[in-house]
Amino acid sequence: MVIVFTIAVFLAAALLFGVQPMVAKSLLPDFGGGSSVWTTCMLFYQTMLIAGYLYAHLLLTRVPRQRQFIIHGVVIVVALVVGWLYDDPKPPQSASEFPVPWLLWQLFLVSGLPYFAISSAGPLLQGWFARTGHHRAHDPYFLYAASNAGSFVGLLAYPFIFEPALGLDQQRALWLGLFALFGVLAYLCLRATRADRHEALRQRAEKAPEDDAITWRRRAWWVFLAFVPSTMLLGVTTHITTDIASFPLLWVIPLSLYLLTMIAAFSGRAPAIIKSMARPMVLSVITALVLLVAWADSDQIAPLWAMFLVQLALLGTVGLYGHSRLAMDRPHAAHLTEFFLLMSVGGAMGGLFNGIIAPLVFNDGFEYHIALVCSLLMLPAIVRTPEKSVLRYWFSRLWIPALSLAAFAAAVLFTRFIDDPVMRLMLWLIPPGVLVYMGWRDRVSATGACLFPLVGVIIATQLDPRVIYKERTFFGIHKVEQRMLEHGMTHWIVHGTTMHGMQYYGNPELAMQPLGYYHYDGPCGAIVKALYEMRPDRARICILGLGSGAMVTHGRPGDEIIFMEIDPAVARIAKDERFFTYLRDAVCDVEVRLGDARLLLERSQAAGEAPFDVVHADAFSSDSIPTHLLTREAIALYFDRVTEDGMVVMHISNRYLDLYPLLYELARLEGCFILRYSDNIPADHPDAQVRFSSEWVVLTKSQETGMRLAEHGFGLYEPAWTMRPWTDQYSNLLSVISGLR
Repeated sequence: MVIVFTIAVFLAAALLFGVQPMVAKSLLPDFGGGSSVWTTCMLFYQTMLIAGYLYAHLLLTRVPRQRQFIIHGVVIVVALVVGWLYDDPKPPQSASEFPVPWLLWQLFLVSGLPYFAISSAGPLLQGWFARTGHHRAHDPYFLYAASNAGSFVGLLAYPFIFEPALGLDQQRALWLGLFALFGVLAYLCLRATRADRHEALRQRAEKAPEDDAITWRRRAWWVFLAFVPSTMLLGVTTHITTDIASFPLLWVIPLSLYLLTMIAAFSGRAPAIIKSMARPMVLSVITALVLLVAWADSDQIAPLWAMFLVQLALLGTVGLYGHSRLAMDRPHAAHLTEFFLLMSVGGAMGGLFNGIIAPLVFNDGFEYHIALVCSLLMLPAIVRTPEKSVLRYWFSRLWIPALSLAAFAAAVLFTRFIDDPVMRLMLWLIPPGVLVYMGWRDRVSATGACLFPLVGVIIATQLDPRVIYKERTFFGIHKVEQRMLEHGMTHWIVHGTTMHGMQYYGNPELAMQPLGYYHYDGPCGAIVKALYEMRPDRARICILGLGSGAMVTHGRPGDEIIFMEIDPAVARIAKDERFFTYLRDAVCDVEVRLGDARLLLERSQAAGEAPFDVVHADAFSSDSIPTHLLTREAIALYFDRVTEDGMVVMHISNRYLDLYPLLYELARLEGCFILRYSDNIPADHPDAQVRFSSEWVVLTKSQETGMRLAEHGFGLYEPAWTMRPWTDQYSNLLSVISGLR
């Protein structure tokens, strides 16, 4: 019996975490391929998890055993049928600055009912096990560890096993087949329950003893304990992928660690974890606080790998402590479904806060700072004894926060008089770290000590003199920074840790000089020279990705350059003359179209527009790339939109990905030439500040065009490895990660 229940719970959890990346991937071509697609998907599935848990709670507590057979059987069958029939998401017909409602609707249509059916499995199967005659039926929470183990396996199996081996249609068919198997296992589990146990647990729920009473305060505590690890998971993931390194699939590592903490907490070791993890959690929060303070003062504070490990340690300790406190406070099995329902509410609140509220309210990743404060609120509170007066009681809790406020005020007053950066950092770092540690036995003391330096970090971030503009959208945090270089002031547009464009500002003689990746003497300049030899009078160019608009500096009077940009915020920044003047001062005709590049190209083709001489895909310099722009179907579309002797240009500069082997295979399938130009700029180069190393690839079906490019520095190169080409049905980011080969 235990084996059947364990397999069913494990399979259901694996299916839960398998469907999320599968469905999100199917939506990438329609919603731009940004990382926010994954965040919104997580919010949707957390919300559906609440619905599934509520259904399980009502089914077990309000419905007789025989009717449970009928109701849940209908839910499973209908979900299976809907899953087979509806698998084609439809995109919106117009761009939007906040496409979350559209995306949520598509998620509901494509996977809502199957996910709802499978999401109820955890509490439902545990509730059914509690209604069997097994000797472990009184405490079925051990099955929750099996559930989290299934989630962990399902999460890692997708990117490492199923995505590399199967197309989307095959993945969906396999998922639905396993879902049908789960339906059979669920039926066997329900058959193992006993009617008398259903009635006994119902009576037990109605007559709970005082020490196990389910009060609203206790319910709120469950929600909070589930909320904190959830918001910390998303906060750490955003912090890592935005401020440290936006590495492909990096979100899998924090989520895997989060699931491991749940497995450990509900495996029977919660008391030992709580006893041993309080102090390490506080130390992790202190270390994260120190890094935040130091980061606000200087960008070069620690190796990236060390910062990454600190964030994982923070998530691990907070997750272990919070989930263990949840496990320790779990109620009798009669209240199991309500307990898991409230846990899901807390988890969804974390997703709602990080995925929706924070991007709308904050212009930076301040949800991470809030998660640090909330983690300290999980600590125990000092209990007032009869012999201690109210005044003494609150003094014992508030004197450490008072010292923290004094230290914060002193740092504000004296750092302006200290030129030594080391001394300045010590003044900011040592007092708050020591005070937070001193208060680790009481949540009020520790939280109060941490609060003031965090407020200082937020203020310093907002008043950073380098940042002259900041905006947060569905697609991320965009900043415009001003930096003084050797030849004058420059403006930079930055997304996370990636620079997307720069311009000399305030000097008319230098303003229209292309900088960064687009200078005249590198691959970009070589492409333009070859193009103008082919089109001496007029050229028509399409560029996927706007940045600062620096490419217009290569345009001539009469040339037409059309940018296709998915993020309206980027377009606003590039057009704002306070930041960049490339678009304003261009001598060529310039148009900016908002929307996903593939959709816009398809609409251009359907409208009968003239073909382009160049289609330039400039969306891969970030580290989280839109994979749907690198598939066989995408390459075919690009060639449909260029002239017979035209060029498909790919700017593939990237810190972590080597896209050349993929493009080589795609070019081979398309029957075209592929030429490559790697421009390596040494650090001691006179123009290293404004001229960046870059790598460009050109695909063309014209031998004459290829020869022109070869004259300007492009060459034919064999790839470092061979790989399976990507399609809209199949893509595998692991296959292009540098260092895995």
